[in-house]
Amino acid sequence: MANKDMIWYFRSIARKRCSMHMIDCFKSMYKVVHLIPYDGVGGVEAAANSMGNQRREEIDFKLEYIYPNYSDDASYKIYNPLYLMTSAMNIIRECPDLLIVSLWRSYIVGIIVKIFRPRIRLVTFLHLAKHAHLIDRMVTTIAVRLSHEVWGDSQQTLTSRLDGISYTKSQVISFVTKRIAPFKSKSIQPVFIYWGRIHAQKKIQRALRFFSSIRAKYPTARYIIIGPDGGSLNEIKNTCKSLSLDESVNFIGSCSFDEISGYAGEASFYLQTSEVEGMAMSVVEAMQLGLVPIVTPVGEIGKYARNGENAVVVTDDDSAVADVLDLLKDKQRYQNMRQQAINTWKNKPLYKDSVLAACQDVLDMEKSH
Repeated sequence: MANKDMIWYFRSIARKRCSMHMIDCFKSMYKVVHLIPYDGVGGVEAAANSMGNQRREEIDFKLEYIYPNYSDDASYKIYNPLYLMTSAMNIIRECPDLLIVSLWRSYIVGIIVKIFRPRIRLVTFLHLAKHAHLIDRMVTTIAVRLSHEVWGDSQQTLTSRLDGISYTKSQVISFVTKRIAPFKSKSIQPVFIYWGRIHAQKKIQRALRFFSSIRAKYPTARYIIIGPDGGSLNEIKNTCKSLSLDESVNFIGSCSFDEISGYAGEASFYLQTSEVEGMAMSVVEAMQLGLVPIVTPVGEIGKYARNGENAVVVTDDDSAVADVLDLLKDKQRYQNMRQQAINTWKNKPLYKDSVLAACQDVLDMEKSH
């Protein structure tokens, strides 16, 4: 089949499907699809899963995956472009009123859908303050230009990623995925924890060096690291050996949040020295639990983590180490910072409510035109 014939064929299917759907729209709810590449343990996936499928007022919201049966054993699938085309055709058949795409592979699907069915409203959802690579930059630029609206997990993400790209409208989506009850007040201990991907972006080696400075003063100090290997685990374990931290650092692997909460109950501090972040959901969760975060001011962290008030902000490692050592000696100051960390997220909107309100904004905007 020639390229022109193929395009005509796909568009004829799209017109037929969407014409039938437009008739149904007078009788039914708005259909919204949020597309992400696959189910995983990252912040994007955790937030999306916290919402799942929803039916509320005028909106029928569905979460879908490009690779629905993805696993580490079948990771080769993500390099097969046929999955992108299949996902695009599935979306065209469904003909949602609104398609939300997260992460660069989903942006490609969104672009394909807009080519064959331009009347489907598109939202490009950005989740990190920095492009992952050149392909990410290219497809993000195209997807944003085709979008009715752009969402971000933080203002910093929107500002950084949209620089130099023309777009219609943007808004920030809350990444508070759930209300988390804080731990009861307890004595401060030199126990630190991190949960998330074991990935180069997280700069866990820097966190290990930071922890090593604390352990030099507190030999019983511990650092609990929870999460799947994102490609850096062996390198990080080698750093542990070189710093003689094998007995003080525990690698736990992937856990449910209930299991993470159990480990976090042993800790007083959440330690994360990332190079790049968006909202940083794990930091938000840790603060709600009542851990004092020790964090680098990247992404949105630099806005909600206030040094000396609700966090220890790491710009200079030596100064931050000194601050933590002072906190370990000043129980009342630690308790005050802990309470401020908890208070930071009280009464903030939940992710699912923020997404549904944003969907309604896009749909109302289109309805008024």
